[in-house]
Amino acid sequence: MIMKNEMDAMNFDERQRYCWLAANRVTLIFVGLVWIGLIIRDLINQDPPWLMIALIPVFALVRFIAYRIYLRRSE
Repeated sequence: MIMKNEMDAMNFDERQRYCWLAANRVTLIFVGLVWIGLIIRDLINQDPPWLMIALIPVFALVRFIAYRIYLRRSE
């Protein structure tokens, strides 16, 4: 079974795929910087940033579970 993604659905060529993946990378970097900024803001305001810190492993777990599901479906 071949899994299609949004790049397949929109018939991207290799250049468009590269640009799409590069844009995704920049977006993730931006979100990470905003996240770090929110943690720093909480620390400056002397509020414990427990929610922001606790969500990091939660999102990692969600990504790992999604990976395992897609891996199992691709067999």
